[in-house]
This record gives sequence, structure tokens and C-alpha cells, in this order.
Amino acid sequence: MDRNTQLKVFKAQVENVQELDAAWRHVKRSINRDLVKGNKSAVRLHTKLLTLVYCAWLEASFSKLIHTPYGFDLSEIAQIQSASQNGIVNAWKECISIAALRVSSGRSNYVPNLKKKLNQLIEKYVEEPSLLRNKVAHGQWVKALNRNNVAINSELTNALNNLDVVKLDILRDACKGLCEIVEALIESPERTFHRDYWILLSKLEEHLARTSKFSLTDKIRLLKSKQPKRTQPNNSGATD
Repeated sequence: MDRNTQLKVFKAQVENVQELDAAWRHVKRSINRDLVKGNKSAVRLHTKLLTLVYCAWLEASFSKLIHTPYGFDLSEIAQIQSASQNGIVNAWKECISIAALRVSSGRSNYVPNLKKKLNQLIEKYVEEPSLLRNKVAHGQWVKALNRNNVAINSELTNALNNLDVVKLDILRDACKGLCEIVEALIESPERTFHRDYWILLSKLEEHLARTSKFSLTDKIRLLKSKQPKRTQPNNSGATD
């Protein structure tokens, strides 16, 4: 790959992310409509579809991120892509490790703490849900099987059945925030990153702290409160 190809890949992934953003909004509208109507079977179906959209969005977003123009060297991109052969989580952590090498600070613990914090976000919002995404992508929509597909994994099955649009929203928001932080790290490790890092991190953590208290029940109540009230028919027999 050369720089021209890198730019083409970046632009292609920008388009893919935009299309997946549109798909996300479309499926969410369907879920919201189903929640108001109380159509539980349709909610389950569309939630699985939203999970697939999220999975695709995350992969396209990560590819867009590592192909950011004026970011990684071509050899570094190849190194990250090679790490992805052992899973997307390894690729994310390799991305952080390489990007952090560009950061300098007068404090000896700055870079280690930076890597630790970003890896914690990866473990919580990329690694932990990755098993569920893999199960859905491989057709295990109701019952999740174990690694060798020879028995039911009860823990993952319960997690799969408890997945909902609110939890998926939180995952997506967390990964969007993570992408913003890493993008700042890639693009300007010595200049604006030191300024923007704490701003972006604080914004993300405050948002997640607020949304983590929001439940599916809260969402249904909010959606129903926005529905127009039906006008009661006038049966008095009066005429104008």
C-alpha cells in the first residue's frame, strides 16, 4: 500500500461509516416504533439487526481511524492490521501502543497512565461486548454456544437476551468518544492532543455516567410521553 491507496481507503471508510450511521438511525426508528406499540417480537428482531449494524460500524470506524491521513506510517498501519488477525481488540491495543510512542511528556507516568486509561475503555466497550457481537454475527440470536459450538453458554445467552437499544446506544457512544480521543492522539500527539485529551475524556466520562442511569423502561416511558394524545370523540349530539 502507498499513500495514495491509504487515502482511498480512508475516503471509502468515511462513506461506509456515513451509510452505517444512516442504517443505525433507520433501525432505531423501527425499534422506537415497536417499543411504543409493545411489539416485543419485533423489538427483539430489530435489536439483533442493530447489533449487526453496530458491529459493522465499529469495524469501519476503526479502519477509518488507522487510515487517517498524516497519521500512522504505512508500516504502522500494516502492523495494526496484522494484529487484527488475532481479533479486533488486539488491533485496538496495538493502535494505542504505537500512537502512544509519539507522545512525550515531562511526567514519567503520563504515557503509561494514558495507555492504561485507553486500554480500560477498550476492554469495557470493545472487548467485553465483542463476544456478543460475534455470537449474533454467527447466527446465535437466541442461544449462544461455547467456543467449540458443542454446548450452550448460559452466561452469554442471558447477556444476549438482555441486550437492548439503550445498551447498544451506550456502547456506540463510548466507542465514538474513544475514536475521537485516539484520532486526536494520531493526528497531533505533540501539540493539541495534550490540550484536547482531558477535554474529550471528561466529556466522554460525563456522558457515560449520565446515560448509564438510563434504562429501557425509562426510554419506553419517554417515547410514550412524546406520543400525541388522542382526541376524544364528541358524543353529545350537539351541532354547530
